[in-house]
Amino acid sequence: MEFRSRWLNHAGLVTRHWEVMMHALDREVGDHVTRVLLVGVENGGDVEIWRDLIPDGTVTAIDANPATGDLGVGVHVVDPADKAALLNVLGRDAFDVIIWKHPGVPEMVWPWLVPGGRLIVEDLWTPSGVALASAIHEDVDTWLPRDEIMRVTVYPHVLTVEKRNPRVIPYIEIMMGNFAEVVDEATLIDQGVKRVLVD
Repeated sequence: MEFRSRWLNHAGLVTRHWEVMMHALDREVGDHVTRVLLVGVENGGDVEIWRDLIPDGTVTAIDANPATGDLGVGVHVVDPADKAALLNVLGRDAFDVIIWKHPGVPEMVWPWLVPGGRLIVEDLWTPSGVALASAIHEDVDTWLPRDEIMRVTVYPHVLTVEKRNPRVIPYIEIMMGNFAEVVDEATLIDQGVKRVLVD
């Protein structure tokens, strides 16, 4: 999908984003996407664009502003911080991509993202984004379940999070190869490095 050209050539309801959002979408979202959740739609242009991009897919839009319900594009008026209201609207649906353009932190919608899916947050309050990236790097708790995060990518004004299946055991440090000329294999094993056995 070429998001940048789609957004720049859109002639329907108004949408607005930081330009870097188009680059983030081009890099983070593949052609396999069929289910998208939009949280915060403002004037509704994003709903039209996504429905054009995935005509055989599902685009669900929610916004807390009651005026968005009158846009004629099927926006569910619901507070995304209200878990009961989200359950009522989203039910058991699952999404490949969740676009969050809404005040607040998007942890409430995380359960609806499929493993391998992307949470893309625009204009996240900076300390929340920094806290998330730092927590992942340091392997500590954060506002998202750290065992479900594969990676975090930080762009100016945009943060993307790839979801993974929860791990039963933490990642381990492994070694491959046959020759340890600088740091010998015994030293690496003493440091907790595990050898991968190859057939």
